[in-house]
Amino acid sequence: MTGRFVALEGIDGVGKTTLAGRVADLTYEQWLAGEGREPPGVVFVSRRARSGTSPFAATLMEHLAQMLWHSGDSRDLEPAFWVTLQASWFTAHSTCVIGPVLDSGHDVVVDGWYYKFWSKLLGQGFRRDDLETVFAGVREPDRVILLDADVAAVFDRRADFRPTELGLHAGYRGLDRDSFIDYQGRGLTVLREMARGLGWTTLTVTAGETVPETADYARTALRKALHRYA
Repeated sequence: MTGRFVALEGIDGVGKTTLAGRVADLTYEQWLAGEGREPPGVVFVSRRARSGTSPFAATLMEHLAQMLWHSGDSRDLEPAFWVTLQASWFTAHSTCVIGPVLDSGHDVVVDGWYYKFWSKLLGQGFRRDDLETVFAGVREPDRVILLDADVAAVFDRRADFRPTELGLHAGYRGLDRDSFIDYQGRGLTVLREMARGLGWTTLTVTAGETVPETADYARTALRKALHRYA
């Protein structure tokens, strides 16, 4: 039986990676090593994970990862350039990272999918139809859980954001707290619209709650999405 695919989604810094690791039964690396294979559980697969089952795909994904996340930050290249790179990444990830895990019968939870990227692009004037064409090869999650939080509180909790997370490619003159709140707030508005239109589950993350508290109800939402223990 093929596993089910759930994505945690939300703005930069909301806690997707931390929560995905806490609600899963094992990591992608543990799955690759053969740990926890029986009975099938929930595997946390990082959205930036390279393939561990295809050396060929892993090599190409390493080049993509270098361009996407390890080449510095600059406005020299137009956003359209990054669109094609992101589409290539998520297509490879769908096929050669997530696919084998699901085929083994395990469920998968990822710490974000392409929706956050789309929410920024749509706010910059990109057309949804065009994005759908470019991302046509990307696997759609069976369920999406949106982590909804106050944008200012997210910034104040972490503050060390990359220029791209502060709005580098969106035309802001200064990259600071104000640009983060405006840029990420616009993206969150689009994500909320997606959640309503596509029937996502929305979890409100309050400023004062602890990670274990958030993880507790996020785990409940995940199990419900997977129809486990029903």
